[in-house]
Amino acid sequence: MNLDFYVSCVLITLAAFATVLVVAPKVIRRMLAKGVVSPDANKPGKPLVPKYGGIALVLGFTIAALISLQLRSASLNFTLMLAAICSSVIIALVGLVDDVLDVPDRYRVLLPLFAALPLMVVKAGSSTMNFYLFAINFDLGIYYIPLLGPITLNLYGLLLIPLGVVACSNLVNLLAGFNGLEAGVGCVAAFFLALCAVFLGLQGWPGATEAAFLMFALLGACAGFLLFNWFPAKAFPGNSVTYLIGAAIVSAVVIGNFEKAGVIALTPQIAEFFLKARSGFRAENFGKPDARGRLHYEGNVYSLTHLLMKRFSPTETGLVLMLLAIQAFFGVLALISVVFFV
Repeated sequence: MNLDFYVSCVLITLAAFATVLVVAPKVIRRMLAKGVVSPDANKPGKPLVPKYGGIALVLGFTIAALISLQLRSASLNFTLMLAAICSSVIIALVGLVDDVLDVPDRYRVLLPLFAALPLMVVKAGSSTMNFYLFAINFDLGIYYIPLLGPITLNLYGLLLIPLGVVACSNLVNLLAGFNGLEAGVGCVAAFFLALCAVFLGLQGWPGATEAAFLMFALLGACAGFLLFNWFPAKAFPGNSVTYLIGAAIVSAVVIGNFEKAGVIALTPQIAEFFLKARSGFRAENFGKPDARGRLHYEGNVYSLTHLLMKRFSPTETGLVLMLLAIQAFFGVLALISVVFFV
């Protein structure tokens, strides 16, 4: 098949959305029956909620991304798409292992490196990164290694891709913990990065179609799960979702070669990293709910959530909407950077 690009984008989004709608209720019922639940820390009484509902989101994203291989099979780079899907599935599995086994921090940082391997093996992305006034070529040439023979030393694949996967998966995981936040961030970031890829595709940018399909698959899956994760949450996403969102974004911007837009879109998560670093990454995002459901926080500011709770004392829904508005603002800036500065 080689359907129209825009028709394919709609079908991919709908496939991911529909898969989550079908699978999520079954996952939620099963987890409730097995007692796989966790307290909702931001609500009075801390009600118990199924912990790993994000399994449905992972499945929806994976199925939709695989379907895309058939919708435009004549023009897609199957190698890059399959590598991106493999990276995303591996990172989701790492997140699930982290959820179940409570992996120590030193391993939690290193385990996502395995998810970078598929992208590294297929040499995804371009070795040259273009900035506004200059360009950097990370290809250092071919070197002869005794017993191994000639090896291409490309720092983009050997260094930047694994760093990107590790950084993004952990960044998205830092700004989380509220009903609708993780899936909402995935929706907003995926939407604007998908628009970036669509625009670049119109300019004939290599890899833009593959990047767009990945982001529309993520958009549909996150939108479907948001129906179950919005306040009051019927399921939590778990680390499998936060890791997946980060890995899918990295895969898309690497394949589509619009890394700058990816960095801009994730500015809130980067800011969260530096705030959390001030606490030695020990601070939690949560506040104390009052009788009216408003969240309060007293103490040093180690998170964007702390800043908003101290300033506005919002409800949980209000806090999430503020954070999503911030995410959308930087999504618009990411799109502007592509439209006017590429």
